[in-house]
Amino acid sequence: MTQASIMGRDRARILTFLFCLAACHTLLAAAPAKDDRVARIGIQVTTKSAQARQLFEQGLAQCQTLHLREGFETWRKAAQADPHFALVHILLANFSPDPAERVSEREKALASRKRASQEEQLVIDWLSNSGQGHFVPAIQAMNEALEKYGDHKLVVWLAGMWMDEQRQWARAIPLYEQAIKLDPKFGDAWNSVAYCYARIGQFDRAVEAMREYTDILPNQPNPHDTLAGILLMAGRYEDALAEYRTALKMDAGFVESQRGIADTYALMGDEGRARAEYASAIAKVDSPAEATRWALLAAATYVREGDWSGADAAFTAAARQAHERGFGTMEAEAWRSMALYQRDGETSRRLLDQAEAALHERHKIPQSLADQEWAAILRARVERALQDGNIELAEQQLMQMEALSANYNDGAIRILYEAAAGAVSLAKGNYPDAIGHLDENDGDALSLRHLADAYQKSGAREQAQRVGAKLAAFNELTIEQALVVPPFRRARANAEGKASAGNGSGK
Repeated sequence: MTQASIMGRDRARILTFLFCLAACHTLLAAAPAKDDRVARIGIQVTTKSAQARQLFEQGLAQCQTLHLREGFETWRKAAQADPHFALVHILLANFSPDPAERVSEREKALASRKRASQEEQLVIDWLSNSGQGHFVPAIQAMNEALEKYGDHKLVVWLAGMWMDEQRQWARAIPLYEQAIKLDPKFGDAWNSVAYCYARIGQFDRAVEAMREYTDILPNQPNPHDTLAGILLMAGRYEDALAEYRTALKMDAGFVESQRGIADTYALMGDEGRARAEYASAIAKVDSPAEATRWALLAAATYVREGDWSGADAAFTAAARQAHERGFGTMEAEAWRSMALYQRDGETSRRLLDQAEAALHERHKIPQSLADQEWAAILRARVERALQDGNIELAEQQLMQMEALSANYNDGAIRILYEAAAGAVSLAKGNYPDAIGHLDENDGDALSLRHLADAYQKSGAREQAQRVGAKLAAFNELTIEQALVVPPFRRARANAEGKASAGNGSGK
C-alpha cells in the first residue's frame, strides 16, 4: 500500500469518527431551548432590524415548504434590510442554486461574522469552511455547534442537510429524527428523512414519514411532490405522475412538480414526452441556474434513446448556455457528460479537456463544487482509459483522485475515488479488491454495473444477480443512469425472455 493510500484511509477513518461524533452529540441533546423565540425558530438570530428578522422567518417558512425561489428572494430582502445579517448570508451561501451568489454571500457572511452570536458564528465557520473544501474544520465547527446547541432544531436540521449533501444518508437520518423530536411539526425534517430512507432503499419507512409530513401540511404541494419523488425512486411511475399532478393542481406555480413529471417520463423511457415536459418547466422557472440544470436533464434523454447526435447538440447548447451565465461547474458537467458516451477515444479526451478548462475559467464557484466536479472529470478519465485498454493511464488518473480525496475529506469525492479504484481493480482482474471498493456505492449506476461484473467473474452468481436487480431498478436522474440502465434493462429482459422460451420448449 502506498503512503498516499495509508493517508487516505487514515483520513477516511477520522472523517467517519467525526461524522459519528456529530450524531452522538445530537442524540444526547439537552432539553428544548428555554428562549421562546429560539425554540420557535430553532436557532439564535442576531439582527438589529425587526423587518430583517420578520423577513428571515418568512423566508425560512417558505424554504421549509420547498418554495425555495420565494424563500431565497425573501432572504435577499432580509439582507437588504440588514446588510450585516450574517446568518441569512451564510444560509444563502449554502442553499442558493447560483454558484456566484454562493461565493459572494459567503464573503458577506464572513465579513459580518463578528456581529453574530456564538451559535451563528459556529454555523458560519462550519458552512463557509465546507464551501471552500476545508472539511476537517467544517466538521469540527459542526460538532461544536451540535454539542452546545443540540437543542436547537435548525442547527440539527442543518447538520442533517450537510450529511445529506455528503451522501451520508444513513448518518443524516438520526439528525433529522432528532430535529423531529425537538419539534414534531417540523415539516422539512419529515420531508428530508423520508428522502433519506428512500435513498437507502427503505421505501416503507419513507412512505410512513410522508404520511406525517402530509398531515402537517395538508394544503401544501410539496408533500405530494416529495411522495412522487419517492415513488419514482421505487419505480412506481404512474403513482409518481399522479402525485406530481396533484401538487400542480394545488399550486400551478410549483414548477418543481412540472420538472418531476419530465423526470418520470424520462425514466419510463418516453423520452420525447420527457423533453416536452422539461421545455415546459424551463419556460416557467425564473431561476437561470435551475433552467440550466434542467437543460442538462433534458439532454440526457437523447442518451437513453441512443440518439448520439441529438445528445451532442443538446449538451453543447447546455454547455454554451452555462458558459454565458457563468455556471462553470455546469458547463464542465455538460462536456463531461458528452465525453462519457463517445465512441472515439480522442473525441472523449478532448471533451474532458474542455470540461477541465471550464473549471479553470474565472467564474465565481464554491471551491467544494469545483473540487467535486474535478473529481468527476478524473473519474471519467479513468473510465475512458480503461475503455481504451490503457490501464497505466487509468492508474495515473487514479493517483490524482487518491490525492484529491485524501486532501479534502469530501464524502462525494471519496465516493468517486472508490468508484474509479473499483473500476481499475476490475480491469486488472483483482475482483475481491474491486468488490471492496464498489460494494457500498449503490448510488451510482456505473459502479453497480462494475460490481455486478466483479461478482459474476469471481463466481459469486447470487450476489451478481442481487446487484443486477438493483441496477435494473435504479431510478436516479444521472448521466450514468441514462448511459447504463436502459441497455442493461433491455439485455436483462432479452435474457429472461430467452430463458423463458427455453423452459417452454423443454416441456
